Amino acid sequence: MQRAAAARPLPAAKDRNGGTDLAPRQERLLDELETIFLQEGFRKVTLADLASRLHCSRRSFYELADSKEALFLRVFDRYLTRLREQGAKGAAAVPPEQAFEPYLMPAIDAARKLSATLMRDMTGYPPANAMWERHQRERIEGLRQLVERCVEQGLFRGIDPYLVAEVMAASLRRIREPAFLAASSLSYREAVRELYGLLLHGLFRPDAAAGKPARAAPPLDTVDSRR
Repeated sequence: MQRAAAARPLPAAKDRNGGTDLAPRQERLLDELETIFLQEGFRKVTLADLASRLHCSRRSFYELADSKEALFLRVFDRYLTRLREQGAKGAAAVPPEQAFEPYLMPAIDAARKLSATLMRDMTGYPPANAMWERHQRERIEGLRQLVERCVEQGLFRGIDPYLVAEVMAASLRRIREPAFLAASSLSYREAVRELYGLLLHGLFRPDAAAGKPARAAPPLDTVDSRR
């Protein structure tokens, strides 16, 4: 069976003139918009309302994007890119068997900020949903590479890394569906935390055959402990 190629990185955010450099005031504006969109979604809020709340003109938004939807996509892309960069940087700084917590924690911490309203808006808007799926595929590919390295070094059970990655990808898609969250009585952040904990504790193998004590999975801090 041919395996899918690694997901390509999302392109860097650009201003309307095609450049990637933003003025400090624009960076601050994107930060403030990120807070609002993550908490409230983007469907119901208007540009006029955003301009009033952020004490700026609507022209400031049009310098960044052509429409409210395009502005949301720009903010969301910037946010997801930052999460991937944080995870990759943290994982690169430690040995493979210690890399899962720094790799996964940015996503777990981020789940605390993703409101149910945002998840509904995103799922119902194909461009945003596609952006999320691309982000998840890239995250899962990084996870597959970590699992592969640990299997090669004898740290994990002899399980196929591609299988782990695909199961994780399917699970992440499922747990963000409103029907799942309603049936499970879990919040999205709680579901993400439980899923990652299940992943890690199921992969590390006992070392009894080598006469060593069983290797425990590295502790995965809960979201609440990092607030």
